[in-house]
Amino acid sequence: MPAYVAETGDLDFYRKVLPYADAGEATVFGHLRRALEFNLERTGRNGLPCGLSADWNDCIKLGYKGESVFVAFQVRLGLDVYAGIAEKLGQTAEATWARAELEKLDGKIQQVCWDGEWFIWAIGQDGTIYGTKNFPEGQVYMNTQVWAVISGAATPDQATRALQTMKERLGTPYGVMLCAPPFIKADPEIMKATLFNAGIKENAGIFSHTQSWGVIAECLQGDGDQAYAYYRAFIPSAYNDRAEIRQIEPYVHCQTTYSRYNVNEGAARTPWLSGTASWAYYAATHWILGVRPEVEGLRIDPCIPKAWPGFTMRRHFRGKMVRIEVKNPGSVSRGIKSLTVDGRPVPGNVVPTEKLKDGSKIVATLG
Repeated sequence: MPAYVAETGDLDFYRKVLPYADAGEATVFGHLRRALEFNLERTGRNGLPCGLSADWNDCIKLGYKGESVFVAFQVRLGLDVYAGIAEKLGQTAEATWARAELEKLDGKIQQVCWDGEWFIWAIGQDGTIYGTKNFPEGQVYMNTQVWAVISGAATPDQATRALQTMKERLGTPYGVMLCAPPFIKADPEIMKATLFNAGIKENAGIFSHTQSWGVIAECLQGDGDQAYAYYRAFIPSAYNDRAEIRQIEPYVHCQTTYSRYNVNEGAARTPWLSGTASWAYYAATHWILGVRPEVEGLRIDPCIPKAWPGFTMRRHFRGKMVRIEVKNPGSVSRGIKSLTVDGRPVPGNVVPTEKLKDGSKIVATLG
């Protein structure tokens, strides 16, 4: 919903009344509040959202009182976005509620979820902590490292350390492993990844769906070189001259790739069946190229490899075709030094909608 409103600029969409699936109705804004409340009302012993039958990961069954750190980070981001929407709608009380809930959740995250060099994975109903240096299998979990950054839950020092740990412990030439080391002896009733061979799918495999989250996290850190390295590691076209390694159709995203814990390292499996393509497009256009729609206009915030001299692109935005040119004379990754629209300077890095017409040219210089 926020993505739709950012693309269209239609704030009134949040005031549209829609029915619930079971009974009753509410505004779209009200539906957003209820979705947040669902998770805030269902928590475990540490006050983090319960894991139920799965979070994103279908292979972990945490139960009603087991806690998902991944969901905690998603709820944290949701509260922040909701507060921003409330402010735009003039709903001051709603913004205050969301900020207060966010602050409480932050306290719980900092109290429980940081393991010294990375963020933990989850907490079982019996109190078992997964994704910790004290648990021999699945010690580092990709999702919680990147979502700690994406959600804003990580402190600057934690963000730097968590992403460095992820690179050191999970990075491979073919993408970032979902976790490591593999699960062998964990309780299969909770950690169903044990049903897979080591090094594939949720059991220390390279899950394609999650790769773009790593790209986005590195862009948020301003590291365009690492962001693009992660992107190149999993895009199909990078394997056109190595088809014997990848073993599936060219130009097609797959669900999973074997990691170094398997003799088939680098071989991809389950093509087409994945949400990877949409996330890959989003990571490339909104974060590496850095052209993001907002209610007020287009934000131009690239995070590119330092060696890139720049790039050009076209963007259809609210009925207008806009040309964008980014120049990088100083060989940097991120940071807008100047911005013009049709030759006229624009302060900051958001181009207001009213300054755009069909055929407008935006020129951004990094520095």
